[in-house]
Amino acid sequence: MKKLILTLGCLCLMVVGGSLARADEDTSSTNSSSSSESSGFPLRLGVEGGFDLANLNGQNVNDVFASRLGWVVGAYASLPIGPTFAIQPELMYEQKGGKYNGNPYRLDYVEIPILLDISVIGPIGILLGPSFDANVASSGTSNVTSTDVGLVAGVQINLSRILVSGRYELGLTNINQTQQIQNGTFTFLVGLSLI
Repeated sequence: MKKLILTLGCLCLMVVGGSLARADEDTSSTNSSSSSESSGFPLRLGVEGGFDLANLNGQNVNDVFASRLGWVVGAYASLPIGPTFAIQPELMYEQKGGKYNGNPYRLDYVEIPILLDISVIGPIGILLGPSFDANVASSGTSNVTSTDVGLVAGVQINLSRILVSGRYELGLTNINQTQQIQNGTFTFLVGLSLI
């Protein structure tokens, strides 16, 4: 498991490093053409996809629990509200859960994160906000709670038409009615703006 996490971390660092190099190249080529694009967020509508590493947190979680690797797909909008802020609502399908003694807890959700994208340095921003989730599929556990509310924090790189983000969502609701266990999910996404 540690090797998988290390491999995923290295992959993310390579993606972020390549994105930063590309962002620097894009910034230097557009500085002479227009300064208005670099001083604010453009309106964007797009699609996104990636993977997540989901696990379970809480008082009833111990060493026999492990992570689940899943996929994420969805759409997003980026709505500028100032030169350094944008509201980013999303609609996503995300696989969560974990494993207990090698047996999977599969919990799939339709999610609506409503995130604040705060520009920090150049194309790099911080994502913060709530996520409202509805469980649409499950296996490995019973009495699944139909909804979940989570808190999301992450980092996003805003390139001309591409977004690259890494985030963590901390679930605030128990996954079922009999155990004090919540979702915890690291998600890595690439988005493509269609406008």
